[in-house]
Amino acid sequence: MKKGIYLFLTVIIVACSSDDTSSNLTFFEKYNGVVWQEDVTEYLSRIQIVNGNTITANTFFVEGEDEYCESGMLSNSDLIEVTENSFRFSEEEEYDGDVYYWVTTVTAINNGNNLIVEYSDDPEYPENYSRTTLNTACD
Repeated sequence: MKKGIYLFLTVIIVACSSDDTSSNLTFFEKYNGVVWQEDVTEYLSRIQIVNGNTITANTFFVEGEDEYCESGMLSNSDLIEVTENSFRFSEEEEYDGDVYYWVTTVTAINNGNNLIVEYSDDPEYPENYSRTTLNTACD
């Protein structure tokens, strides 16, 4: 009988102490202000998502003598899906009178230490980023 009670208590203790890491936060809340840097040596590229009244993507890019520090808003109407560790949004661009559409998927992995950016029109070439300790993308 004691063996059955110990087994029952063990099951109760394990069940009550399970590690539920789901936080019910969106990507934008969970990773607000984090700066990631792309894992390449040919150029320098950083991205930062800032969650406020609007969702802003700050980007920094340096290649040779070219340097860009830009900020753009993510429109709610462009968002397709938002989860705790990823979001998808539609993008479009006009070039020489033609309009091109694609979906961008941004996924945080390894507890947000890495970020993967994938484009539906170029799925063979995802961009891989690593988390930095910077406060802004343009530092």
